[in-house]
Amino acid sequence: MKEPFPYDMRAVVVAAGKALSLKKIFAASFYLVAGYLLYTAVTYLALLYDGVSFAYIRQSYGLFPLRFFPFDSIVARGIHFLGLPLAAICLSSAIMAVAVITFEELRGNVFYSSAKAIRLAFRRLPTLVFGYLSIAALVGIVYLLGVITGFVGRIPILGDLLIGVFYIIPIFFTLVFTVFVIFIGCVGLVLLPVIIAAQRTRDLFDALLHLFSVVIRQPVRFFWYLILSAGLAKIASFILAYFFFRTLQFSRLMLVQGGGAKLERMFNAAMDMLPLNSPVTLFVTTLFPGVRFGFSLSRWGYGGEPTLGAYLLAMSFFRLFMVVAGYLVAIVAGGLARGYVVIRRLKDGHAIIEEPPLEPIDDLATPPFGTDPSPADE
Repeated sequence: MKEPFPYDMRAVVVAAGKALSLKKIFAASFYLVAGYLLYTAVTYLALLYDGVSFAYIRQSYGLFPLRFFPFDSIVARGIHFLGLPLAAICLSSAIMAVAVITFEELRGNVFYSSAKAIRLAFRRLPTLVFGYLSIAALVGIVYLLGVITGFVGRIPILGDLLIGVFYIIPIFFTLVFTVFVIFIGCVGLVLLPVIIAAQRTRDLFDALLHLFSVVIRQPVRFFWYLILSAGLAKIASFILAYFFFRTLQFSRLMLVQGGGAKLERMFNAAMDMLPLNSPVTLFVTTLFPGVRFGFSLSRWGYGGEPTLGAYLLAMSFFRLFMVVAGYLVAIVAGGLARGYVVIRRLKDGHAIIEEPPLEPIDDLATPPFGTDPSPADE
């Protein structure tokens, strides 16, 4: 039975509670880990191309090269820059996977698995990428036309007159539209995956049409839902991270009491492998950026030998971090998905929750206690 759905702000407020689901966190974490692996591989490749030895990279940056690198080679900078869109696409895929699960739950299919959502997001990844490329191509074409128009200004006497006469129309207003398209592209990083997840088919034109329509017709409501989802995500993920931190303290105290200095050195070595002072870690361990309320892990990251056990322990800590990050993304994606249901109803009169699920719901009903199963059940 479908739950009653409020077509107002209440639909988004419950996103933090709805996102506390293993399958949503796993779906988000899967693509976040993929983005991390791609970014790390590209960063290592850029550093190697720049002449840095692999041993130095591993010793200085470890498994988490999350910092700014002053590359000497332009090619190395280009290789490293390639990791950013790859990571962004993985982040958008994480949003799409969680949004798929959310839409299916609202349609009544509460048993839709994270594996199916991950596969569906992967199959619709070309639509997402081509959507971003379409917006980028439109901006690039207008920019190229602007450069060509600039060459007109090189014509003696006549060039200055033409630029002066035609600056307002069409040059300026064309660029106003271009700036708006760039703004739409920035919004599309989080909204386009949700729109594609809500579709029954992979229709790129329809997805872009809804993207522009939401920003044009419901901008205040969308940005309010986005801010609300992001705020809830930051608070809820910080609370989860804080409980993980206290649990980590308790487990360390307990294990060191039994294992002695050996385990203490292993804990310190494992912490030393993590980017404890990176902006990403500081974002997770503080309530809000600029607010001096949070916790610190840096005091544990000194001393100890990087043994195999320390590496395995560092991977365990990294998985806990990804759970927190996955929960944060799941809240944002779930809030935007639920908000998009409201916006589509108000904007187009279309009720996404009244659509049939993407796949038939299995009949999981069991016969009453004490009755014999039907022949079909045997």
